[in-house]
Amino acid sequence: MNGGGGPRAFWERERGSALRPTVPTGAPEHDARAPRRPTGAPTLGPAAAPRPVGPPPRVGGAVAALVVALLTLVVPITGIALGQFYFLLLANVPGIGLGVIALVKIPDTAEVERFLRYTWACNFAYIAVSAVLLAAFALLMAIVLGLAA
Repeated sequence: MNGGGGPRAFWERERGSALRPTVPTGAPEHDARAPRRPTGAPTLGPAAAPRPVGPPPRVGGAVAALVVALLTLVVPITGIALGQFYFLLLANVPGIGLGVIALVKIPDTAEVERFLRYTWACNFAYIAVSAVLLAAFALLMAIVLGLAA
Protein backbone atom coordinates (compact mmCIF):
# COMPACT_ATOMS: atom_id res chain seq x y z
CA MET A 1 0.00 0.00 0.00
CA ASN A 2 2.76 2.43 -0.80
CA GLY A 3 0.61 5.38 -1.77
CA GLY A 4 -2.00 3.03 -3.22
CA GLY A 5 -5.72 3.34 -3.12
CA GLY A 6 -6.43 0.99 -0.24
CA PRO A 7 -8.58 1.95 2.74
CA ARG A 8 -5.62 2.22 5.09
CA ALA A 9 -3.79 4.56 2.72
CA PHE A 10 -6.90 6.71 2.47
CA TRP A 11 -7.15 7.22 6.23
CA GLU A 12 -3.42 7.69 6.73
CA ARG A 13 -3.07 10.27 3.98
CA GLU A 14 -2.80 13.92 4.95
CA ARG A 15 -5.90 16.05 4.74
CA GLY A 16 -6.25 17.66 1.34
CA SER A 17 -3.74 15.40 -0.34
CA ALA A 18 -4.73 13.76 -3.57
CA LEU A 19 -4.07 10.23 -4.62
CA ARG A 20 -0.76 10.23 -6.44
CA PRO A 21 0.12 7.61 -9.03
CA THR A 22 2.74 5.17 -7.86
CA VAL A 23 5.90 4.64 -9.86
CA PRO A 24 7.51 1.21 -9.77
CA THR A 25 10.92 1.13 -8.13
CA GLY A 26 13.71 1.71 -10.65
CA ALA A 27 11.46 3.13 -13.35
CA PRO A 28 12.10 6.73 -14.44
CA GLU A 29 9.49 9.34 -13.59
CA HIS A 30 7.69 11.33 -16.28
CA ASP A 31 9.71 14.49 -15.70
CA ALA A 32 13.11 13.77 -14.19
CA ARG A 33 14.02 17.50 -14.15
CA ALA A 34 11.15 18.47 -11.81
CA PRO A 35 12.29 19.07 -8.22
CA ARG A 36 11.00 16.63 -5.69
CA ARG A 37 9.01 17.75 -2.70
CA PRO A 38 9.49 16.10 0.66
CA THR A 39 6.77 13.55 1.34
CA GLY A 40 5.76 15.15 4.65
CA ALA A 41 5.16 18.64 3.20
CA PRO A 42 1.61 19.97 3.26
CA THR A 43 0.00 20.10 -0.17
CA LEU A 44 -2.84 22.61 0.08
CA GLY A 45 -3.61 25.76 2.04
CA PRO A 46 -1.45 28.41 3.63
CA ALA A 47 0.99 27.29 6.29
CA ALA A 48 -0.43 29.69 8.90
CA ALA A 49 -4.03 28.44 8.62
CA PRO A 50 -5.16 26.84 11.89
CA ARG A 51 -6.33 23.26 11.65
CA PRO A 52 -9.65 22.31 13.21
CA VAL A 53 -9.21 20.67 16.58
CA GLY A 54 -12.12 18.25 16.43
CA PRO A 55 -14.75 17.06 14.04
CA PRO A 56 -17.24 19.64 12.81
CA PRO A 57 -20.58 19.78 14.57
CA ARG A 58 -23.23 17.52 13.10
CA VAL A 59 -25.37 20.19 11.51
CA GLY A 60 -27.17 17.69 9.30
CA GLY A 61 -28.08 15.52 12.27
CA ALA A 62 -29.40 18.52 14.19
CA VAL A 63 -31.51 19.63 11.22
CA ALA A 64 -32.86 16.08 10.76
CA ALA A 65 -33.80 15.83 14.44
CA LEU A 66 -35.58 19.18 14.28
CA VAL A 67 -37.45 18.17 11.12
CA VAL A 68 -38.63 14.94 12.77
CA ALA A 69 -39.70 16.92 15.84
CA LEU A 70 -41.69 19.26 13.61
CA LEU A 71 -43.23 16.30 11.76
CA THR A 72 -44.55 15.00 15.07
CA LEU A 73 -46.87 18.00 15.08
CA VAL A 74 -49.03 16.06 12.62
CA VAL A 75 -50.74 14.25 15.52
CA PRO A 76 -51.91 17.39 17.38
CA ILE A 77 -52.87 19.14 14.15
CA THR A 78 -54.95 16.12 13.12
CA GLY A 79 -56.63 16.07 16.53
CA ILE A 80 -57.46 19.75 16.31
CA ALA A 81 -58.85 19.24 12.80
CA LEU A 82 -61.15 16.56 14.25
CA GLY A 83 -62.32 18.98 16.93
CA GLN A 84 -60.42 17.38 19.80
CA PHE A 85 -58.45 20.27 21.28
CA TYR A 86 -56.94 18.17 24.07
CA PHE A 87 -54.59 16.76 21.40
CA LEU A 88 -52.56 19.94 21.93
CA LEU A 89 -51.25 18.23 25.05
CA LEU A 90 -49.52 15.74 22.77
CA ALA A 91 -47.33 18.36 21.09
CA ASN A 92 -43.62 17.51 21.10
CA VAL A 93 -42.61 20.88 22.53
CA PRO A 94 -39.46 19.61 24.31
CA GLY A 95 -38.18 17.94 21.14
CA ILE A 96 -38.73 21.08 19.06
CA GLY A 97 -37.11 23.29 21.69
CA LEU A 98 -34.08 21.05 22.08
CA GLY A 99 -33.69 20.82 18.29
CA VAL A 100 -33.61 24.60 18.03
CA ILE A 101 -31.07 24.79 20.86
CA ALA A 102 -28.89 22.22 19.07
CA LEU A 103 -28.87 24.42 15.97
CA VAL A 104 -28.09 27.55 17.99
CA LYS A 105 -25.07 25.88 19.63
CA ILE A 106 -23.44 25.04 16.24
CA PRO A 107 -19.84 26.19 16.92
CA ASP A 108 -19.58 24.04 20.08
CA THR A 109 -19.34 20.39 19.01
CA ALA A 110 -19.94 18.91 22.47
CA GLU A 111 -23.06 20.99 23.07
CA VAL A 112 -24.47 20.15 19.64
CA GLU A 113 -23.94 16.43 20.28
CA ARG A 114 -25.56 16.66 23.71
CA PHE A 115 -28.66 18.51 22.54
CA LEU A 116 -28.86 16.29 19.48
CA ARG A 117 -29.09 13.23 21.75
CA TYR A 118 -31.76 14.94 23.85
CA THR A 119 -33.78 15.86 20.75
CA TRP A 120 -33.72 12.32 19.38
CA ALA A 121 -34.64 10.92 22.80
CA CYS A 122 -37.67 13.25 22.93
CA ASN A 123 -38.64 12.30 19.37
CA PHE A 124 -38.47 8.56 20.04
CA ALA A 125 -40.32 8.88 23.35
CA TYR A 126 -43.02 10.95 21.67
CA ILE A 127 -43.44 8.41 18.87
CA ALA A 128 -43.63 5.56 21.39
CA VAL A 129 -46.24 7.34 23.53
CA SER A 130 -48.26 8.20 20.41
CA ALA A 131 -48.17 4.54 19.28
CA VAL A 132 -49.34 3.34 22.71
CA LEU A 133 -52.18 5.88 22.77
CA LEU A 134 -53.19 4.97 19.22
CA ALA A 135 -53.26 1.26 20.14
CA ALA A 136 -55.34 2.03 23.26
CA PHE A 137 -57.75 4.14 21.20
CA ALA A 138 -58.08 1.38 18.59
CA LEU A 139 -58.79 -1.19 21.32
CA LEU A 140 -61.37 1.10 22.91
CA MET A 141 -63.12 1.60 19.57
CA ALA A 142 -63.11 -2.16 18.95
CA ILE A 143 -64.72 -2.76 22.33
CA VAL A 144 -67.30 -0.01 21.86
CA LEU A 145 -68.26 -1.23 18.41
CA GLY A 146 -68.43 -4.82 19.64
CA LEU A 147 -65.77 -6.11 17.29
CA ALA A 148 -63.57 -7.62 19.95
CA ALA A 149 -64.54 -11.02 21.24
